[in-house]
Amino acid sequence: MSDKGVNAPAKRGRPSKKALEGTKQMSRREQSAALKEFRQRLLLNPKSPLLIEKLFDTAFDDDHKNQSVAMKILSDRLMPVAGFTSDGKANASVSINITGLNDTNGVTIDGGTGEVDE
Repeated sequence: MSDKGVNAPAKRGRPSKKALEGTKQMSRREQSAALKEFRQRLLLNPKSPLLIEKLFDTAFDDDHKNQSVAMKILSDRLMPVAGFTSDGKANASVSINITGLNDTNGVTIDGGTGEVDE
């Protein structure tokens, strides 16, 4: 007979799929508030600086078995992907082509340079 009664300690680690289904019933506002509270608790925890230091130590230790995981976490958080892609906001441009039915010469407006070609 198992002793998983009322006084059983909470399980540690990743929550079960059944437990996560409860978040589907939460509104976006409730989810946002829960994430904000979680973020505040994480930032105000006195062990947060130790966690960050350990993460950096692991990432820079060539002999650590989880070095690649630590490096991925740090790179995902410190280097935004948008800065390394060619389709970032700085490269966005608008191109409008206006032609008539029988007109082979159209007007092109390039939003990147602001020039109009006829």
